[in-house]
Amino acid sequence: MDLVNKLNTISGDVSDLLGDILGRYDSEIQPAIASGLQKAVKSAAEAKKVMDSAVQSLPDVKKVLFDASKGLAIGTQGISVIQKELPGVEAKVKELADRMRKFESEGNLQEVIDLLKNNFQQEGQFFAEPVVLKENQLFPIPNYGSAMSPFFSTLALWVGATLLVSLVTTEVHSPAAGTDYNSVQIYFGRFLTFLTLALLQSVLVTAGDIFLLGTYVVDKGWFILFGLVNSAVFMLIVYTLVSVFGNVGKALAIVLLVLQLAGSGGTFPIQTTPPFFRAIHPFLPFTYGISMMREAVGGMIWSVVRSDLLIMCVYVVITLVIGLALKGIINQLAAGLVKKAKESKLIH
Repeated sequence: MDLVNKLNTISGDVSDLLGDILGRYDSEIQPAIASGLQKAVKSAAEAKKVMDSAVQSLPDVKKVLFDASKGLAIGTQGISVIQKELPGVEAKVKELADRMRKFESEGNLQEVIDLLKNNFQQEGQFFAEPVVLKENQLFPIPNYGSAMSPFFSTLALWVGATLLVSLVTTEVHSPAAGTDYNSVQIYFGRFLTFLTLALLQSVLVTAGDIFLLGTYVVDKGWFILFGLVNSAVFMLIVYTLVSVFGNVGKALAIVLLVLQLAGSGGTFPIQTTPPFFRAIHPFLPFTYGISMMREAVGGMIWSVVRSDLLIMCVYVVITLVIGLALKGIINQLAAGLVKKAKESKLIH
């Protein structure tokens, strides 16, 4: 009976266990099995993709392995070359080290290092332009032509005076019956004609510079007035030379023109000329005539103008003394010589 009871008990437990398993199969066991199968299928698919990718990469892997083997071969050759060159390199390094030690013992290696640390671009810029000039223009003239206008205007006035004495006679020919002019009357009478023409010439030159050529002039009125002063003084000097010395005076006027071109400082600073021209510079009329004209062009400094006008007045006084004192005497002495020269048909 005990055995039967145990069997019944075991049979009941088995029945309960089977019922529990059957009750959980639909809700738990079957879904778990299905989920596991799906995961297995998915894993198999991913494994297949990985294998396919690996198969496709095999040529690249093969190429990499080939390049690596080639690189190893080249590297092996390079190492062999380096090994062959090492003794020579070692000798050169030792030689360089010996030179460095020798140089350090003879000189200061730190100076070379400091030199190498310098900024060579800045040093090059310094040597290219060691001094930077800061200009402060007091009387600026905008262009070269305007700056040269005092010289060329003054030159034109002297050349005009020289041409006048060549075209117009300084003597009185065939005076009226019963008239007898002395040397002073002839001197001033003929000079008034030359002076009138010279002043007209001066107005044309200076006004032409300003209004026709467009020359830069700060004080236009003074520029024209200084031109009149220069023209009057130059005409007096040239007229006196010709009136007193005749044709010799014309030659003297041309000689003075040549000397004044180089000695007046009109084109280049007088300090750059030879000693001869520097010596005669203070005695030339051009020096002061150009100086006055420059003051009108760039801006007036009245102390300079007054000094120039004073010197020009000195030239007037000296010229008048020569003309009035020597004209009669020299004309009488030279009358015979002039007559013979005219008879020779060499001069008129």
